[in-house]
Amino acid sequence: MKQILFLTAVLSAALPLGADELPELKEQPWMGFWIAHDQRAFDYSIMAQNGRGLLYPKVRKSGDYVRAGDNDRFQFVFIVEEQVNGKWTRRMMTEDGFETKQEASDEVEECGFVATYEGGSKARIHHHFERGKITVSTELVHKASENPFRAGILILTPKIHNVLERKKVPSEDEIEDIMDDDEIRAVRVDGKRFKFKLHEKVKLGDTELLGDGASEFSIETKRYGGKPIIFSPAADDAGKFLFSQSKRLFHPYRVTWYPAENKNPSRGAELVIQFK
Repeated sequence: MKQILFLTAVLSAALPLGADELPELKEQPWMGFWIAHDQRAFDYSIMAQNGRGLLYPKVRKSGDYVRAGDNDRFQFVFIVEEQVNGKWTRRMMTEDGFETKQEASDEVEECGFVATYEGGSKARIHHHFERGKITVSTELVHKASENPFRAGILILTPKIHNVLERKKVPSEDEIEDIMDDDEIRAVRVDGKRFKFKLHEKVKLGDTELLGDGASEFSIETKRYGGKPIIFSPAADDAGKFLFSQSKRLFHPYRVTWYPAENKNPSRGAELVIQFK
């Protein structure tokens, strides 16, 4: 009987984990997460329940590197879209449809899982961590129909400044002073370069600005140490960023990364996030 139980345990350990929630860390500070990676410039983690990535920039404080703030996080939602009757429709990720061979850990240099989406399509998501750098790829591994599909990454930016929520709202001149040198830089898909101050009242997705998409963009603010966080593809002409924004640039907005269709999703069309 003992021998049978031993063989069963060995065989179970060798098998890939089935479709379910991702394995979960059980101790703080990473309870509820599947993986975590912590270094001087940032920490990054993936939630076990829904597969979302959370990125916290770090700043130097009292001789150590700590999160800029508990609410200063970029969220990464791994998406799949299906073209139905000429219109792209987003398929939601199912929360019990994850597959991975990787156990939960807070000491990872790379990780990967397969996610299932509404209708049955599947995408493989892979992360690789280096010093000051994260490389993420999304690749369709199963299409649920003959319709065109595309995978991508929805990036939800944090609220960088909460000046408009203060009891005494600063004047426009005071807001400019507070956000002096805070800016977003972008390269449009046609090569034209842009620089926007965070206090400017502009919409990144306007036709004359970045409506056709950007090949690269960065955020630089004193709140995150005064150095740029750069979002770009691993290779030239390997994808684009589209912007959806309703409020000012220091408020949250959405950026969607779409890899180029003619590029290998895991060899050149990855999303790269760099901390300079």
